[in-house]
Amino acid sequence: MDQNIRTSIQTSTFFYFLIVVVLTTVSQLVTMMAIVFGDISGKELVVAATVVASGFFGAFGIIRIMTNFHLIMHEMDDKTAATNWGREMQAIPLKVLRFVFSGIFLIVAIIQVITIYS
Repeated sequence: MDQNIRTSIQTSTFFYFLIVVVLTTVSQLVTMMAIVFGDISGKELVVAATVVASGFFGAFGIIRIMTNFHLIMHEMDDKTAATNWGREMQAIPLKVLRFVFSGIFLIVAIIQVITIYS
């Protein structure tokens, strides 16, 4: 793969990752503020559905984007992979990090659902 194309794809994938993280975080924060400060009596199912949807969409989005990022990182040519940058980038444990990031969002969603019903 041409290194300029790979770099462009890698950069856009990283920005997609940031967009998913920011949107999911904002969604969960707004939902938590609605739970804490709003009157949700009688609307618990709607709020819980919002929490679950945003948590799962965010988690699965992160898994997909981090998988793409992992695949792109291992498309380096031998010359780039031999540089310090290439070795460091390929040493990032993306397979583990995708589950860590998605797990954080799922744990927050579970805490929010527990908060709704307590």
